[in-house]
Amino acid sequence: GPEILESTRRVDTVVLDKTGTVTQGAMALETVVTPSSRAPLDRLVADGPTAADARDALRHAGAVEALSEHPIARAITAAARDLPAGAAASDDGPRVGADGVAVGSLQAFDFRSAPGGGVEAVVRTAHSGLSLGADGAGLTARRVLVGQPAWLAREGVTPEPALDDAFAAAEGSGASAVVVAWDGRARAVLVLRDPVKPTSAEAVRELRELGLRPYLLTGDGEGAALEAARAVGIAETDVVARVLPDEKVDVVARLQREGRVVAMVGDGVNDAAALATADLGLAMGTGTDVAIEASDLTLVRGDLRSAATAIRLSRRTLRVIQQNLFWAFAYNVAAIPLAAAGLLNPMIAGAAMAASSVLVVGNSLRLRRAA
Repeated sequence: GPEILESTRRVDTVVLDKTGTVTQGAMALETVVTPSSRAPLDRLVADGPTAADARDALRHAGAVEALSEHPIARAITAAARDLPAGAAASDDGPRVGADGVAVGSLQAFDFRSAPGGGVEAVVRTAHSGLSLGADGAGLTARRVLVGQPAWLAREGVTPEPALDDAFAAAEGSGASAVVVAWDGRARAVLVLRDPVKPTSAEAVRELRELGLRPYLLTGDGEGAALEAARAVGIAETDVVARVLPDEKVDVVARLQREGRVVAMVGDGVNDAAALATADLGLAMGTGTDVAIEASDLTLVRGDLRSAATAIRLSRRTLRVIQQNLFWAFAYNVAAIPLAAAGLLNPMIAGAAMAASSVLVVGNSLRLRRAA
């Protein structure tokens, strides 16, 4: 609608969601760190004998995260799925039960998600009973938690100094990290990375050229957020990290209270409220249906440069509309008095009106070069 075109003219600030917008949104597991070892993913897949604890932690995390749709969850689930068959089956081999579930595989029940904190579920070994225990071979089910250290501490998990150091080092290097815990103890840190899209730096530069000040907004840690910001050219002072889903709206509202006209670019369910609150919401077409529905404009491509193209094209469209209106009124203002005085031949008047239409169409066609 015309109000959207008007919004693009007034926007002076653009808030960019990090995951899936600035970055590829395709997290990949890099390393699993346990209190006694650090195992890269390739060593886990190779079934190295020293990586048993890491594989066990990844298997349990994968069972829980399989019930979540977060990009980090998808990466952990995919990595757990790639583990050797021996790490995902019982001693009897990869037999399949009558319910179609592999004997010895891990199943998750009673799933719960804490926004901005983590996820948890009861994980049990398929076809091995329902008994719960503290440790030992008799244990067939346990409540597994995967998330941020602060949330795990609130859930009563005892911190592990070596894992705390590994978590801090991972986030300091620009990676994302989560901690796996059960039986009240932290067991491992899973380190993941989400590469920045190759075109994001160019997109941020184009947004600046349009007079917009870019902000980076993310629920990830400060290290990962600052690393992405440096890669695309966003000032560290304009980075807001560790934002809970409902706090994204607060960030947009705060900028609006400061007198800014805010555009929001996002792609996830967590971005929907912020997209609806912003003066101009732009959803990536590769994102969720909820985000697309909440936005004012949908960017068909998953390329952030299309946000700059959309704003530039909208502004030029508004300018062309104003030019066309000017010429339409100018023709009438000049010709009507002449016609009323009998000084304008009807044939010339008809030709002038046809020329007016040609002028409007020709001026509008210039938009084909705007993108």
